[in-house]
Amino acid sequence: MSFDVGTSETSGSLNKGTENENTDKPVYTVESSAPDDGKDVDPPGIYASTKELLVKYKKWVIGFIWILVTAYFIVSLALKLKTQLSDILPFIFLYVFITGRIAFYFFPTKPLTSRIEHVWETGNRLLLGRIPSWAQYTLGGAALLALALSVSLGLAVPDGESRLARMQSLLGIIVLTLLLIATSKHRKHINWRTVIVGYLMQFCLGCIVMKSKWGSDFFTWMADIASGFLSFSRYGASLLFGQSAIDSGAIAITMFPVIIFFASFVQVMVYLGGVQWVLQRMGWFFYKALGTSNAESIVASASPFIGQSENTLLVKDYLEHMTNSELHACMTAGFATISGSVFQSYVALGVDAKNLITACIMSIPCSLALSKIRYPERDVPLTRGTVAKISKNEREANVLHALGNGAATGIHLSLIILATIIGMVSLINAIDYILTWLGDFISIPDLTLELILGYLFYPLTWLLGVPRKDVMKVSQLLGLKLISNEFVAYAKLTGATGSVPLQDSLSKRALLIAHFSLAGFANTGSVAQVIAAVGSLAPSRKGDISRLAVSSCLTGALATAMSAAIVSMIF
Repeated sequence: MSFDVGTSETSGSLNKGTENENTDKPVYTVESSAPDDGKDVDPPGIYASTKELLVKYKKWVIGFIWILVTAYFIVSLALKLKTQLSDILPFIFLYVFITGRIAFYFFPTKPLTSRIEHVWETGNRLLLGRIPSWAQYTLGGAALLALALSVSLGLAVPDGESRLARMQSLLGIIVLTLLLIATSKHRKHINWRTVIVGYLMQFCLGCIVMKSKWGSDFFTWMADIASGFLSFSRYGASLLFGQSAIDSGAIAITMFPVIIFFASFVQVMVYLGGVQWVLQRMGWFFYKALGTSNAESIVASASPFIGQSENTLLVKDYLEHMTNSELHACMTAGFATISGSVFQSYVALGVDAKNLITACIMSIPCSLALSKIRYPERDVPLTRGTVAKISKNEREANVLHALGNGAATGIHLSLIILATIIGMVSLINAIDYILTWLGDFISIPDLTLELILGYLFYPLTWLLGVPRKDVMKVSQLLGLKLISNEFVAYAKLTGATGSVPLQDSLSKRALLIAHFSLAGFANTGSVAQVIAAVGSLAPSRKGDISRLAVSSCLTGALATAMSAAIVSMIF
């Protein structure tokens, strides 16, 4: 993909200038872009004439399409008045999305966004302008802690649970935060606004899903829609492999068609401009709310949908000029979530779809907040205060071309996952064989890699709020996920690998924490993959990317753990 870049006032190419000794990145100058050389002019003919007419009357065509869509929508609702709301919600959301996309095409967004920004800045100035920054952050942190305590202690607890377990999770959140502060790269430059607002957004999302019926129903509906949509991949797979192969439940047959189908769908949506339109608005919201740059906000917003390698493609023209803090945040967001392409694969293993979706959405603000603790911003990002523009891949001729490119991407991703699973599962069993053989000499017959990892991750697992009787089991899963991948850990949890399902012996709280804490790409294999993928897009920054990758992976793992602790605190 190639994406156009621009700011609110200038556009063009960005070239490396002089080095600034007091910052983490070079200083760049902006040069005007070269004029179009006219090489891509369509040859004369009927096709070219039709294309020129469509371009000339584009607004009229789009307006006419909207009228037809609206008429169909009204007639459909009139005929479905007695249908339950849950059955027609997808149809309503689709119409709202199409109408919004068309409205923003006809009417510029600048007057609306400038008005919102004016109200936001005026409110901040009137309410907070006279309060020193240190007092704002102190009051904000105290208010956040008070809110967490009042909600976790005030809400009724399920049968068999206690408020003490919630305080165990709150202690874990505090300890993990202090650990990140102690290991921060530039502790004095931590932007506490990003941290406090990020924690608040994550906590509110958890409360909405776990403690409100409408929030739970909405996220359940989202999970059902996502699972139902991705299940269409079965039709393509059955054509090639036969229905009997699909019904067999083999992991490869279940997982790979979904990945290919989703990658193709996303690529088509990118070509049509739908992905960019949504992500630009999500990125604008997060950089206004959290104070992060627009580019890293877009990448964080895209991570749960298109994955940790593809998300940076949206801002690839900025990667060479990003600060180290921005690079760290972009990679952390990818490690803290899973992508839509593998979502259905985990659902097929038996993982709760609602938990997966909730975990990924909660990890968007959390990944940015934790990244800005671990590696605070000391420079002025290129896209702070400006909008990072993303566009469709101009090298793709039409929708079919985009579909083919997406399918190729899906095949590549599927083969990587296949190779990783075969290699890691085989290697882990080989290591277990050696450890068991060595353990026999010292009277430890059951010495395995999982046992060692269980003890290493025991303190972290306990801090997340896992009941004492389940701590060792969940800690082994966390260690297995970090050294291999989340798919292997989920398969171990659900018994998909042929072993006894671990989830049958876990309490409801422990199972919930396991679902949330495993929902991320933070593992050793992903580190190499991200270095290769992001480094290929920004060759001059490959050294910085390699140095930041491990830190980003650990921060992303803590972000998913933080989501699990917050959900446990209000369970």
